[in-house]
Amino acid sequence: MKLVNLPRKVSILMLAVSAFPFAMGLVAIQSTAAYAASSSCAAAGSTGLTAAIVATANQSISGQTVNAAGCDIGIYVGPGVTGVTITGSTIIGANDHGIFVQDSSNVTISSNTVQDNGLAPNKAINENKAIELVGTSNSTITGNTVDGNVADGGIGLADDGAIDPGAPNPGTPNASTNDTISNNTISGNYGGCGIVIASYNSVGVSQITITGNHIIGSPGQFGPHGPVIGQIVVATDAPSAKTSGITISGNSITGSFLAGITLHANAPLDSITGTVIQNNTLIANNWADVNGAPQTNAIALEVNPIPAPVTPVLSGTTITGNTMTGQQVGVWQSWQVSGTNLSGNNFSGATLQYTQPSPGGGYWEAAKDGGVFTFGNAAFYGSMGGKPLNAPIVGIAQTRDQGGYTLAASDGGVFTFGDATFYGSMGGAHLNAPIVGIAEAPVVNGPPGTPGTNGLGYWLVAKDGGVFSFGHVGFYGSMGGKPLNAPIVGMVPTPDGLGYWLVAKDGGVFSFGDAGFYGSMGGKPLNAPIVGMVPTPDGKGYWLVAKDGGVFSFGDAGFYGSMGGKPLNAPIVSMTPTPDGHGYWLIAKDGGVFSFGDARFYGSMGGKPLNAPIVAGTATGANGVVP
Repeated sequence: MKLVNLPRKVSILMLAVSAFPFAMGLVAIQSTAAYAASSSCAAAGSTGLTAAIVATANQSISGQTVNAAGCDIGIYVGPGVTGVTITGSTIIGANDHGIFVQDSSNVTISSNTVQDNGLAPNKAINENKAIELVGTSNSTITGNTVDGNVADGGIGLADDGAIDPGAPNPGTPNASTNDTISNNTISGNYGGCGIVIASYNSVGVSQITITGNHIIGSPGQFGPHGPVIGQIVVATDAPSAKTSGITISGNSITGSFLAGITLHANAPLDSITGTVIQNNTLIANNWADVNGAPQTNAIALEVNPIPAPVTPVLSGTTITGNTMTGQQVGVWQSWQVSGTNLSGNNFSGATLQYTQPSPGGGYWEAAKDGGVFTFGNAAFYGSMGGKPLNAPIVGIAQTRDQGGYTLAASDGGVFTFGDATFYGSMGGAHLNAPIVGIAEAPVVNGPPGTPGTNGLGYWLVAKDGGVFSFGHVGFYGSMGGKPLNAPIVGMVPTPDGLGYWLVAKDGGVFSFGDAGFYGSMGGKPLNAPIVGMVPTPDGKGYWLVAKDGGVFSFGDAGFYGSMGGKPLNAPIVSMTPTPDGHGYWLIAKDGGVFSFGDARFYGSMGGKPLNAPIVAGTATGANGVVP
């Protein structure tokens, strides 16, 4: 299963060990189990793995303790080996899977204890679960206790083929269909998801029932391979992979690191269709605020932002009769998701259903008095307009899903709206110079490398070049205390959040972290001072904008026009790019908006009465989300 365009075991681990420990009091859990080597390890077919027991057709393995220490698998059921029953046994100590079934049918796995496996996980295995079935049909996993496994999760079910999700070597194309995962208790499995239904091949996974399972997370705790991800996930993880007819019913899911139930279409031409999510109990999931909303959410329907005509499909999901408590958002979905049907859910949070707006479909303008004005698909979540302020507003930044925004004042005060989280401010603290801007942590459609890659934090920048970081963002340096030819007017992060640029009024550009320097207007004649800067989507270029509407392009930033030399009713104060970097909007002090390249005009405050001048603007999807 993948959070982004890499296996989940890569992306989640990197995030877990870097982003969260220094932001909250987390507990690291280490496995204390130690097992003597198994008496023998046999080859597990052509998987490239070994097993303590290699099952034969119609074999019953009952009441055994299988110590798989030194072997990759505890019990292996290979291709064509049908009718196997594994019941009442304890499987411990395997390097990878406790039980691995490949290209089989009519297998029953019931009332077993599967624990302390995944002790030395093979990095070439995508789905390194305690119990993993690939290319297997008409089989049942029921009544098992799956806990304390230290690498990559609980129970997995996938198709087989050129990618064998459960082994390092390729398998034979086989779908998984008509399987049931029921009444299992899954907890304490560090580094992976509770139940994963995943397709990695075009043969697909279909008609799977997941019912009556209990999945329990461990909020705030991390094991040697990451947190207890928890959750039930249905995912498509390679081009043209597909799932259909998955039913998730009557499960209880509590305290998952990610959303309690996640559907995730990851790769080109993937499809997830006809999923039914009904009568589940979901409590306090997505405690790390990682997927879906930047808040706790129960169910997330996610599509990776891959351009047409190969955009993945996630459609026809029915969500009914679920109880969702301790969740800010009930059902969160990407803008590409279609045909979701909600009915009869019991929800006690803030937002039952939220759909992310399509990137580049609208923009916000923020005024000096904290007023916020929305256009296109940019939603209004509140403002400071008409409320007392200790200092004027100087900037606005939207959250990663555009479900909220943050305003920053010149005294360092920070005000959050919608699903924006308050991570701290400089309000009331001594400043050597006033704050001039705010930059939100970007969202990365790739592997999170270090803090700041999932939209969970922000930076403030001061007129003297001082930088202040809050939440899960890094500090990479500043110009504070250094000589400047002109004051700083703005700051923007690199796409991966591992650096940022500062821009000065004279067009000087200062690079920190992994921000590249591609040129500047420093020392060159300007008709008007610079007021802002924005980067290209890949971070290999940027634009500067001047008070008279002049635009200056550097690196791979294309020039699509400007207002330089044209009459303006009011000076330009801000610039925001389209998500693909093939256009931009300029925003004027009177609220006027000027569109260039593929930027569409959705309206403006130009010519309308304002209580205070506009000071900043930003567009939907301008926070590193590229369609």
